[in-house]
Amino acid sequence: MSPALELQGLSKRLGAFALHRLDLAVPQGGITGLVGANGAGKSTLFKLILGLLEPDEGILRLSGEDLRAHGPRLRARIGFVQESPTLPGQLRVPELGRFVAPFYPTWDDAEFRRLIEGFSLPLKTSFAKLSQGNRMKAALSLALAHRPDLLLLDEPTSGLDPLARREFLDLLLEVVQEEHRAVLFSTHITSDLDRIADHVAFLKAGRLVLSGAKDDLIEGWQVVKGGEELLDTPLGRAARGGQRTDLGLELLCPAGTSAPPEGTLVARPRLEDLVYLLDRPLEEAVACSR
Repeated sequence: MSPALELQGLSKRLGAFALHRLDLAVPQGGITGLVGANGAGKSTLFKLILGLLEPDEGILRLSGEDLRAHGPRLRARIGFVQESPTLPGQLRVPELGRFVAPFYPTWDDAEFRRLIEGFSLPLKTSFAKLSQGNRMKAALSLALAHRPDLLLLDEPTSGLDPLARREFLDLLLEVVQEEHRAVLFSTHITSDLDRIADHVAFLKAGRLVLSGAKDDLIEGWQVVKGGEELLDTPLGRAARGGQRTDLGLELLCPAGTSAPPEGTLVARPRLEDLVYLLDRPLEEAVACSR
């Protein structure tokens, strides 16, 4: 089965910032989390996929077809939800459906009605007066009603309270079970990805530094905690990132590198640990420990 979305050597320079030759495959039938600090390139990547920016080089494929060559037709098969949906605030949810429908040849009125009723959205309230959680549900309904092959979610849960965020994620898990739809989910909230993601891709300063199945990535690393003597061991020399704590050093090392020295603590990382420590150069931890 070919990937829903495939990037090969995708590059884009914007002033001092650049995306550097990204290679990424977003599998069908699952959720891929896209993580990285502000300025890592997540929004730039989404703009390239949506055709709002033109890449300097590289290949973009949707379901095996070239997005650059067949952009308008293929992008009608992409659904998009952003952190703050920009929709006409005076319209009610059913009116938003009629407003959006002409842009999508595969729009399905019955599916839209099923979604908004299933999400228990108030149908007589204008979009601007909906709660943030209901605005996100409305935006998700609009994005799914044309049955897209790929759903792009750009920080969709960042403004939600914990209860609304959990409800949104549960709803998302339900709708992505259908067909072979793929989701690319950009977020700073790694606990969301712990809950729903199948795959994870980590951007740092415009480069893809890590990607793969979430469980495989976590099993491939270990967090090692100990004193400064760790730096002179095979574990310390293999570390990919780390930080100085009140108790000593905390290093991110490939699993199975070597036996840890006596007195050190070794733990399987959470996704948050993996993302945080990979974003902290080991040189900073070493400098702080001297």
